[in-house]
Amino acid sequence: MRTILILLAIVGGVYLYGENYGLLIGLPPFTPVYYLNDSHERIYGLRVAGGSDAIKIKLDGDLKKGKIIVWATQRDRNVHKPEYFSGSFKRELKYKVKPGNYTIHIKTQGAEGRVTYDWVSTKFKPF
Repeated sequence: MRTILILLAIVGGVYLYGENYGLLIGLPPFTPVYYLNDSHERIYGLRVAGGSDAIKIKLDGDLKKGKIIVWATQRDRNVHKPEYFSGSFKRELKYKVKPGNYTIHIKTQGAEGRVTYDWVSTKFKPF
C-alpha cells in the first residue's frame, strides 16, 4: 500500500511539473513524443550525402492545445519556410537540397498531445 502511495505521489509531482514548466516524454525520430504544456525549441542534426538530394520530414500527430513549428536550416540559413501544425495532422514535407550537414528545428508553443516525427535524407521525387 505504501508503494502505491509513493508511486501516486511521484506521478502527481511529474504531472504538476509538466503543467507548470512543460514536459516532453519520448525522443524523435521514430518514437511517439508526448507533450504536456511544452514550449521549447529542439534541434537535431541530419547529414545529406552524395547519394541523396532531399530532406523528407514526416509528421503525424494530434495536439489538443498549442502548435508545433518545423523547419530545416543549413549554416543558419533556412532551407524553406517554417511549417506550422496544430490540431490533428499527417503531413510529409520534402525539400530539394545539396549534400551537406543540416539542422532540423522543432519548436513547440504550449503543445499538449502526441506527435510522431521521422526525417531522412533521400532521393528527390516530387510526387
